[in-house]
Amino acid sequence: MINQKPNIHNLVLCANVFIRKDGKYLLMKRSSEKKYAPNKIHPFGGKIDNNENPFDGAVREIKEEIGIDIKNLKLEAIILELTDEKDLPVNWLIFHFSADYAGGNVNKTEEGEVVYLTPDEIKSSDLFPSVRSIISNILNPGDGTVFTTNSYHGFESGMKELSKNLCIV
Repeated sequence: MINQKPNIHNLVLCANVFIRKDGKYLLMKRSSEKKYAPNKIHPFGGKIDNNENPFDGAVREIKEEIGIDIKNLKLEAIILELTDEKDLPVNWLIFHFSADYAGGNVNKTEEGEVVYLTPDEIKSSDLFPSVRSIISNILNPGDGTVFTTNSYHGFESGMKELSKNLCIV
């Protein structure tokens, strides 16, 4: 039997959203207190709940984290992040979406500082390595969905990217 054992993949599932508003993107600069990716520019989002699909998880996370509504949600990328770290015994499957701001006031969040960046500012910012490898595709509305696998070593010491592969459909 294939994939019948519980937790065979040891994956954390996440949904993140690049939110367009007035020609810029609503993102965050992650808190310096975060263990995972401190000070990195990152889309808002988070872990998908049990039995929740990534689309619904993305909408829920944006409402919970910063209190706004979004529309025109589009899947832009799926990233599989693999690590060999003993103290981080899981891998991440991350669904990256783009969306338009639909309404509401942006709330402050403990996750980090809210920032509004142009596409050029995003491309030159301090992004997480797996996002950096696909950011041009995410910001280009004509591109298809990107699928990538990134392998890392050295979670605590800056995460050196060991390998990646990329496919656009």
